[in-house]
Amino acid sequence: MKSILHVRCCPAKPGRLFGLWLIFALAMLLVAALARAESRVALVIGNGAYQEAPLKNPVNDARDMATKLRELGFQVIDRFDADRQTMRQALREFEQRLRQQRGVGLFYYAGHGVQLKGQNYLIPVGVDIRQEFEVPDEALDADAVLRAMESAGNELNIVILDACRNNPFTRSLGSAGPGLARMDGPAGTFIAYATAPGAISQDGNEGRNSPYTRYLLAAMSTPGLGLEQVFKRVLVAVERETGGAQIPWVASSLRGDFFFRPPEATPNLSASSPMVNPLASGAAASQQPGESPSAAALPVPVRPPADGPLPDQPGAASLEPSMMDLPSGGFAIARHPVTTGAYRRFAEAAGRAAPQSSPDAENGTSAQVTWREAMDYAVWLSRQTGRTYRLPTEAEWEYASRAGTGNRDFADQGREWTCSEYRQVYEGQEQRCASGLPEAVAIRGSSWRAGADPLSDDLGFRLVREP
Repeated sequence: MKSILHVRCCPAKPGRLFGLWLIFALAMLLVAALARAESRVALVIGNGAYQEAPLKNPVNDARDMATKLRELGFQVIDRFDADRQTMRQALREFEQRLRQQRGVGLFYYAGHGVQLKGQNYLIPVGVDIRQEFEVPDEALDADAVLRAMESAGNELNIVILDACRNNPFTRSLGSAGPGLARMDGPAGTFIAYATAPGAISQDGNEGRNSPYTRYLLAAMSTPGLGLEQVFKRVLVAVERETGGAQIPWVASSLRGDFFFRPPEATPNLSASSPMVNPLASGAAASQQPGESPSAAALPVPVRPPADGPLPDQPGAASLEPSMMDLPSGGFAIARHPVTTGAYRRFAEAAGRAAPQSSPDAENGTSAQVTWREAMDYAVWLSRQTGRTYRLPTEAEWEYASRAGTGNRDFADQGREWTCSEYRQVYEGQEQRCASGLPEAVAIRGSSWRAGADPLSDDLGFRLVREP
């Protein structure tokens, strides 16, 4: 259980408050400048349209990985359902770009792979492999990727192979073993396998991604999580989901640390205000499993910063959504979901990609974002306004929809994020925000509930403001 430290001292003077805020802003600008200065180049390949034993998820895996890497500041070369010539040309382009820019190089492959006499080969689309001797000519030698990275001379290389899926080629190749063989790269190389050498990984029967890539995409988004920690988190999640049948593996010769998303600095805006835990939860639910959460079981609100809006934020009031107070519930909830126009202001301020929409529709359409993006928006709005905003828990959403507010928006809206973990029955998780990245997030509609992958980017959200 996490403890909350309350610090009490003399109230901060406005000049000091402004100084602290200025220091924080300069620090964040420095972090952003350093992130831009670090060159990041990635080659992403996903092959699934094989004539024999096609795979459902590799192209989805590669598309989602390419999107995530671009979000994290990588220049991405991507190829989908590529033949051998296309793969070799892409590798040549990758090496040239690495040579020009140095920095960090990342190679990701999803699809069929085979080991032959201790050598790993990545299988292109359109090959006709019938005999063992044909493999080196028809497939791409995985060591060629390491040679290209070494030739470029960059300081840090990351190779991710979700290529250990069971494939039909091993049946006709006498010396071919299951899975992939262990590879050793030059110093400064990190090689990640979807499963242990010589073992088989799963393509995934449900959803659009393999288990390995699904958890990897989620872990890469976590601020302040080092490279080794990212893959350790993936290992634990995949091993748990597969019941130990698939255990991811890494081989590393890194000299330093690498973060997909650097740690986020948090400003100490007021020495007089107690630290606020926006994920604080109330007592356990009193209803029986499967029942809707009751008003009595709503979480006890935490207090927002006492100083109110920051003195140097003249536009803070215009950022705040229209709220309806629910005194009996102890919170206020937005009358409408966050619009695309409102989210765009956050995206531009944070240097993120803004959602696409026509200018005329921006203030009338709901922003469609991932769960993490919705959570980040709430944190940003809290900093801008000096008030505590967050996503509603599932219990709060349910309470507001039944509170007789006369707000037609709750009856008409589509799918919306909450901050709660999803489970089929109510076990108390609906009363609080998830403490980490859950496997499924509770989403709500007018009269239904469901769970959604937190990486889904087609859901809206509204905010709760604490008193």
